[in-house]
Amino acid sequence: MRGTISNLIKVNFLLVLFSGKSRVASWTAITSGLSTRTSNKYTRDCFASIQNSKSWVVPSMSYTIAENDRPTVEAVACSGLDNRELSEVMRAVQQACQGSTIVCGTDNLISMESRCSPPSVSGALGRVLLMHSNMDEESIEMLQFAIAEQMDELLYSEAPSLDQPVFITIRNDVPESIKEDDMEWLNSVVEQEVEQYGMTTPLAKCKEAKGVASFVPTLHLEIDGAQTVDPLRSTTFWDTSTVLVFDGLVSEHLRKRLLDVALGRKESNQDDWDDVVEGPNPNRWVRGGLSDIPNEDKTEEDEADEGPCWGLTEDAVGDICFHHHDAIEEFETILSDLFPRFTVTRLPEAVFGTTVSPLTANAPTHGDTFNYHIDGDPSLTPPSPWTDVYGRYPNRARGKPRFVSCLVYLNEEWNGEKWGAPTRFLDPPTEEAYEILPCPGRVVIMDQDVGHTVVSPTAAAGKRPRYSLVWKLILHPKESDQDMFLAGERISDWPEPVLFGSAQQIA
Repeated sequence: MRGTISNLIKVNFLLVLFSGKSRVASWTAITSGLSTRTSNKYTRDCFASIQNSKSWVVPSMSYTIAENDRPTVEAVACSGLDNRELSEVMRAVQQACQGSTIVCGTDNLISMESRCSPPSVSGALGRVLLMHSNMDEESIEMLQFAIAEQMDELLYSEAPSLDQPVFITIRNDVPESIKEDDMEWLNSVVEQEVEQYGMTTPLAKCKEAKGVASFVPTLHLEIDGAQTVDPLRSTTFWDTSTVLVFDGLVSEHLRKRLLDVALGRKESNQDDWDDVVEGPNPNRWVRGGLSDIPNEDKTEEDEADEGPCWGLTEDAVGDICFHHHDAIEEFETILSDLFPRFTVTRLPEAVFGTTVSPLTANAPTHGDTFNYHIDGDPSLTPPSPWTDVYGRYPNRARGKPRFVSCLVYLNEEWNGEKWGAPTRFLDPPTEEAYEILPCPGRVVIMDQDVGHTVVSPTAAAGKRPRYSLVWKLILHPKESDQDMFLAGERISDWPEPVLFGSAQQIA
């Protein structure tokens, strides 16, 4: 049975988690102490060696160089930095080298205040410092880690000296010819960084996605309106978050196959587990397994407040993320076709590290409790390779990657009016919420910075779980300065947006 799309309710806004587009307070608590520099292989190995040697400090850094040579690191070229910023950055480099015998130089530095613009990386910040060193790769990696620690102080302390990150890379293979094509080299090192960390790897596509009834949403909702500052353009614009509901993207056949993936079945009705009577199968689901926001600092008290909710086991998350599933590939093909103006990617590890899975599933049951949260916000990303390359910026900013989430309701039957379990979206300025009820195969696509929460099923649902698959996605512009509107050329076919709460207060 198909439920109605929405119910308008008034909520008691007890937890001050969001205030329009000013979500720094809540998100800072989430990202405090979280750096994904240690989530990638080379920095993970480096960080492990640091942790395993309690006496490790920068002055005792070991390095390998040619015999009779002193270790050196020399600034070669930079872009997008004014003189003050460059001085701050070089001071951070020198502090990272302090106490060692590494010689740090800037005599041959080519400095360009204009930002580099790598042609294959639309939306890159373009603030780059390229350095050359005669040390070996392992020594360079350790030095880069030490520099990153110093840079984080400049960016994320209580009194930051820089308002945007700088991508600093040290190479031992910089040729003399860089003086002739320095900007091209800077573009190249950014492209290599993006490729190394898979930041723009598109979703896998099958030959054909079958059974797509319509790319037109049933509902187009705009919520949480506010005047928003774009620090990269020094402009202010009226901004709202988007929620889209589609009832024609997923065929019944595909819905069944996606449910089989979530449940770990090779075929429908393969196992004898009756989840209507017994709840989620503990061989696939675990209490406390649902973790889809970056929060390494969550306390036992926080978890108790939210309740022990059902989520996939670690092995099950690995299965749906890293093993091939035809149903997953088919749906990701649909997502790519839905947004042809963008390169659609899964959320890469380079953004939040391993703390956030790009694909997961949830199974709320009656009695579970949940809090409002946001999935992510590019203006509040932690120190990471992603932030170094793209900077911090408002979601939906022109020409910058847009963070969205997608969920698919999977149950074969769900009576939303009777069993409830809507996804609830919050409009902080008005403290009102908009509910979207589940029904089989329904797809909800939302901006990651919109406050939302799962609502547990009613008592009438018994132990029946409400299953859904959830994707964390990034929509990359294909052109520089591209508008990031989701409808694109399909705007004439889409319904007029429902302006909810503060979104009606158009400036």
